Parts: sequence; C-alpha cells; structure tokens
Amino acid sequence: MKNLRLWVLFVACSIVWLIASLWMAPAMSGGDVFIFRDAGWNLAAYGHFESAGLLYMRDLAPKLYSHYPPIFALLFSGYASVFPRNAYAGTVFNLLLGLLAAGVSLYWVLRQPPSWLRTGTACGIAVLPVAFVFMDRPEPIGLVLSVTALALVARDRVRPVWIGLLIALVFLAHPFAAVAESIWAVALLLSRNWTAADRWLKTLKETVITGLVCMAAIGSVALLYYHIDHNSLRRFAAHAFGKHSGVGAAGVSPLGHSLIAVIRHEVAFSMLAAWMFMGTLATFFFLAGWLLLRRKDMQQRDWLTAGAGLVCGIVSFGFFPTQPGYLMLLAFFIPLGLLITGAPGGKLASAAVALLALAIFVRIPAVVVDVIQRVEQRASYAAAKGQPAYLLARLASPDAVVGLAGGSGSYDLFKPKFRHLVAIGYMGNDAYSGIAGVANCYASFHGADKAQIPLPEVLDASNFEIIQPAPQHMWITLFGHRVMRAQWGYGCDLYVRKGEVRSVTQPRP
Repeated sequence: MKNLRLWVLFVACSIVWLIASLWMAPAMSGGDVFIFRDAGWNLAAYGHFESAGLLYMRDLAPKLYSHYPPIFALLFSGYASVFPRNAYAGTVFNLLLGLLAAGVSLYWVLRQPPSWLRTGTACGIAVLPVAFVFMDRPEPIGLVLSVTALALVARDRVRPVWIGLLIALVFLAHPFAAVAESIWAVALLLSRNWTAADRWLKTLKETVITGLVCMAAIGSVALLYYHIDHNSLRRFAAHAFGKHSGVGAAGVSPLGHSLIAVIRHEVAFSMLAAWMFMGTLATFFFLAGWLLLRRKDMQQRDWLTAGAGLVCGIVSFGFFPTQPGYLMLLAFFIPLGLLITGAPGGKLASAAVALLALAIFVRIPAVVVDVIQRVEQRASYAAAKGQPAYLLARLASPDAVVGLAGGSGSYDLFKPKFRHLVAIGYMGNDAYSGIAGVANCYASFHGADKAQIPLPEVLDASNFEIIQPAPQHMWITLFGHRVMRAQWGYGCDLYVRKGEVRSVTQPRP
C-alpha cells in the first residue's frame, strides 16, 4: 500500500509539472535541436525524414537524416504526428520522456526493501521527475532502453544472440548508452560463467557472438541508409568522429584528458554547468570510496557489476570529456544497474539508492533555474510569438530558407511556420547564399540592454535589411535581482534578403 501511495504521488506531481510547463513560457530549445529533433518534425509535418544545413554538409539541400541514430527523431515524429506542432511541442515531448525515465527509476527503487533511504529517494523521484529531463537530447530514452535491456540481460538464461540484438536497439537510440550496456553485459556474462573451469574462454566466446549479432543488426540498418543515400554513412562517420567540432570521439583533442582543463571548460560555459559536472563526477568517487570501505564484504558478482559501472565512467571521461551528458546519463544508469543486477536489499543496494539520490540532488539547481527562467520569459514570449508569422508574410515564398542565428533557443517558436529552417553557423560562408530570411535571436546574449547583435560573420550583412527589431531585451531576475549573466528573453531581429522583401500591411506583433 505504501508503494501505491508513492505511485499516486508520482502521477499527481507529473500532472502538476505538465500543467506548470504549459503555463510557463516554452522551454528554450537545446543547442542540439537541429541534430536530434528537426528531422522528426520534418517527417511528421512533411513526410520526409531529412535535415539540412547540419555540420559537415556543404549546402542547404535537405538530405536523409543520418547524423545520429534515428530512434530519438522517430519518437518525436510519432509525438508530432499526434499532438500539436506548436511552440510547446519540444517542451512537452522532452517532459514526457523525462517522466518515462523517472517512472522506470521509481519502479526499480521501490523493488528494494523498505528503508528511510529508499523512501526518501522514491519521494525525490516522485516530486521531482523533471530531474530526468534533458532538453532535446536522447539521454532519457537511452536510459530507459539501456535499463530495460540490462534487466533482460540479467536473467540467467538469456542467450548471447538476444543480448546482441538488445545492445543494437540501444545503439539506435544512444550509441554511448550501448557502450555502457556492452560493458555491463560482459561483466554479467563473466559473472554467470565464474564457476566454470573455462570461464574466460566461454565468456570470450559469448562476447564474440554478442558482438557479431550486434554488428549484424546495426549493419542491416546501415545498409538501408546506404541504399537510400550513398553519402548518409559518410555524414554519420564525419559527425561521430569529426575533428575540430568538439562533438565526436575526436573532439577530446582540445582538452586532452586533464580533469582541471575540463572543469575550466565547464566554468567558462556557466557555473551551473560546472556544478552539474563536478557533482556528477562525485558519483564515481563516491562509488569507488564505498567499494574500498566495504571491500571485505564484497562478493565476486558485486565486484564485477560495480567494476562495470566504474569502467563506464572511465570510458566516458577518458574518451568524451566534452560530453557532460554522457556522465549525467551514467549518474542514473549506474545506480539502476546496481539495483537490477544485485539482489534486492543486497550489499550494493543501499549505495545504489544513495547514488540515485545524489544524481537527483545534483540536478536540482538546473530545475530551479529553468523554472525561474521560464516564468520570467512569459512576457517576452508573449511579445515575440507573432514574429514568425510576420517574417513569413514578408518573404516572397512560404518555402523560402530561413536561418536561425544567436543559438537554437527559439527553434520551436519558428519551426511551425518554416519548413526550411536551418541553424546559422554549422557550415562555411559560401553555403548560405540561399538564405532568404534570418531570425537573429537574443537568447543567451551578453550585452547592454539596448545593444543590437550583428549578423553572424558567415552572412554578408550588406545583403540583408532588417524588417523588425526584437522586442525589448530582458534579464532573468529573482525578486528584482539578476540571477543570470546573459539576457535570456525570447525575441529576434528579423532580416530579409534585399530584393526579396514583400510589402504587407500586417501590424507589428
């Protein structure tokens, strides 16, 4: 009955958060929205699973989306095919995925024997399910699929063939989650074979079978992509291993493997980012310290499963130090993995529940800042929500290519009006000759109150004329005091290429 009350609390709080999200201004789109979600919108609205103007593309022609595995974009396409495609589409979609991840986490916590730690953590998940929301990133669905796959792999008689298929499914949602899943699967196979005389050879054989099946499954999807577009796999490889972009496996080179360098990088971005990075990193030190203190009580299976978690952390930081989202994913995945692979109430259970509570605690400042920001943005959103229609009315063609500059925060505001909406800055100067209109936005703008942002250097400003300045710039405040270094209001300066302006009598929004 006590578990039922916690589930009721979770459902009630989820509904409250949904209503609050619809009352506040839409959450500004994440910086990766064009990479992760734009193709899904295009599929739902126009029937084409395509993207344009992304990193490593050479022109603005739409192409088959292949920069990242397809599950996240396809999920958004399913959502956008049923629910309204408006400025709140991304907000609600990301919230629903976060609630799903929170629900899965709550399920595994409530499987543990009653204790104050278990009850407190369950209450934290129920009251703050938005701690599992990642804006326009696939971490929540990667967590859900990897945790579900791990629960199936942990069964004693699961064959390597099925394990390989499950890992392939996780890869199609979140490649790094599949890496973590693979590490944990090998640890479980070794644990299962530990009593056999040939445990190492048997584990190696099963690992090879798992890997071959996984590669065959992923390869079949890759062949489908190649059949549709011969250059699609080249774009995927360029994004996954691209140098000088900071997004791929080769993106570690600017920072190397220095912890101090990574922390400085996060501090330069924002103190909140630095807090979340260091707080998440503390998860792994906490687990390592707990293992040392309890080393005499640990059994072979405990060491293998906990060791798998630590190896996942080392791989994340060692190869992807500029991807804090991976560490945050592991902050939830590792404790859930310990709960799934260990006996309920076992030696690792209390540490796992504590780690999950720590992961939620680390996310609290981000939730608070997000709420303050979106409440403060209501006025600027009301003033700016007519800008897309105004820009559309001034363009010669409704299918004209429009560029979004100054960050991707206003993506969901402009995307419902413009099929061909691209991010300014992914490509070189010559690629933007086809841009007919520009929304130069002030999200995260560092500058004086009435300062005007110049057009990006990749655009020739002499070719454009401004048709509407942004509504009044704004700061995010708390009790009248600024709480953020940048201006975070909605609103963009609207530009149209000279010679393509259409005269209208539409009033200014």
